[in-house]
Amino acid sequence: SAALLLLAAACATCVVRVWGVPGTPASPVSSPAPSSILPVGLEQTSDPHARLPNSPQQGVFAQLVVADGAQLTEGPVQWRSERGLTGVTLAPGVHYDKRTQELVVPEAGVYYVFLHLTLKRVMAGNRNGSDSVSVALDLQPYQAGAALTLTLDLPPPPLGNSAAGFRSSLLHLDAGQRLSVHLRPRIREPLSWQLSAEATVWGLFRVATQVPSGLPLSKLT
Repeated sequence: SAALLLLAAACATCVVRVWGVPGTPASPVSSPAPSSILPVGLEQTSDPHARLPNSPQQGVFAQLVVADGAQLTEGPVQWRSERGLTGVTLAPGVHYDKRTQELVVPEAGVYYVFLHLTLKRVMAGNRNGSDSVSVALDLQPYQAGAALTLTLDLPPPPLGNSAAGFRSSLLHLDAGQRLSVHLRPRIREPLSWQLSAEATVWGLFRVATQVPSGLPLSKLT
């Protein structure tokens, strides 16, 4: 629908404004066919005056960067959240729990969540096998299935020394919802690759408190 296209454009524009890290453009990633129904958890309202906001951020937003030299170990990704650090933005009330590696949102609403993942080769490998790295966005309280997933196939040494990809989604989050990004590497020589601190970011911003009735929102990728 036209409304969905406008919302997607506004979200993409906001990401460009908030995030401007240098680096090689993300490689194309396949996108599943959009659903004709709302994603699980999205709310509708019959209020005839309800509308999507003119400003897509509505004061609740966050962006984190990955820790420098982060190794590809299975488990939650460790993020940098210090205010004032290049690439880091946290609105008042948004909290990053360093103990659990979770981002906590203070207010309920529909959020545009995005993740740009970049891997770089730091050590010459001796294998030409098909290695890959997957990440999944998990929510607490738990919801069945990952809210967002991304898999990168790593090129063998003759074909390249980096891999990148982007995913985004519209999700309904409750007040106090906790989000984390989990890494699942499938690499025979894990020390040969690292997350790129210059070009790996994770963020979100609220685009609406409710979804107007009849707006056929679907997940964006």
